Amino acid sequence: MRWKQSTQNFERHLFSGTARRRREVLSGKWRPKPGAHFTLRERGKVRPIDAPHINDRQIHKTHTKEVLEPLYTPGMIYYNGASQRGKGLQFHYKGLKKALRKTYRESGRSGYIILVDLKQFFPSAPHAAIYERHRRLIYDPRIRAVADTVVASVPGGVGMPLGVEPSQMEMVSLPSSVDNWIACQLRAKNPAHYMDDYHMGAETKEQAEKFLQATAQRMEDMGLTVNRNKSKIVPLTKPFRFCKAKFHLTETGRIITHGCRDGMKRARRKLRFFQGEVAAGRKTVEEVARWLNDGPIAYYEQFNDHGRVLKLRRVFYAMFIKDRNTEEVKPCIGS
Repeated sequence: MRWKQSTQNFERHLFSGTARRRREVLSGKWRPKPGAHFTLRERGKVRPIDAPHINDRQIHKTHTKEVLEPLYTPGMIYYNGASQRGKGLQFHYKGLKKALRKTYRESGRSGYIILVDLKQFFPSAPHAAIYERHRRLIYDPRIRAVADTVVASVPGGVGMPLGVEPSQMEMVSLPSSVDNWIACQLRAKNPAHYMDDYHMGAETKEQAEKFLQATAQRMEDMGLTVNRNKSKIVPLTKPFRFCKAKFHLTETGRIITHGCRDGMKRARRKLRFFQGEVAAGRKTVEEVARWLNDGPIAYYEQFNDHGRVLKLRRVFYAMFIKDRNTEEVKPCIGS
């Protein structure tokens, strides 16, 4: 990103620009500049992204780190790991496996897991709930005005944009009241959520249905939309998927996990594309091997997917190494 003219201009006038933006914020004259809107295909799903102007990112960063995080983090449950330092998707996977082991030690595989999915989590975010939280937690009117301005600048006036740092923090902590209600009042077993995906445990199917209905009603009351088609109750005797990963609690208590199977299709498709790039001289075999190791293979090695790792290595060998004398690239495809 440093090759961009806007980035170079920002760094060239860093001190004077910072002083100017500080005066605008303190005087209440700061308004976000128009950003760039584009679509991004991530893991097969098209997502609309709104990239803020580089001058506004400095204010967004300071507002998020110095205001939103200190205010919102204490009210969030521990297993809410999206967009937070030291946590993430693998942290959540480990927490889910820990919860399954705890359930197995207490009651075996007789329980149920409840999976709740929120529909259009960012695009349909209720601004009224966000403004109310600002009024409740931010006492300084000037800081609250900045927070409200960031929310009000959303293109279209509805929802929260992807790609904006304050938006990520607002949305990851927005359902915190529901999270604490599920854990403390509803008393569900091991509740957790990763952005718009929830899971919690129950001892019986009747209890699980009660938990699911109560949670969906609570979320809809605050303006969130629950995807009833994707929300389900699964017995622990059967495998289930959460955040693209498959979990299976076996009779012995072992937890078998598998990564997203669609990643294999995308990896093979990319390898076929790279085969043409190598033939045209625009890419080297070493670069393809590095991509394969750092991308698909590194992903599947985090799960019980040794078979998929071997398949990818065989495909790579058949495409790029079988008829070539390239001994130097063989260590690149090792474990």
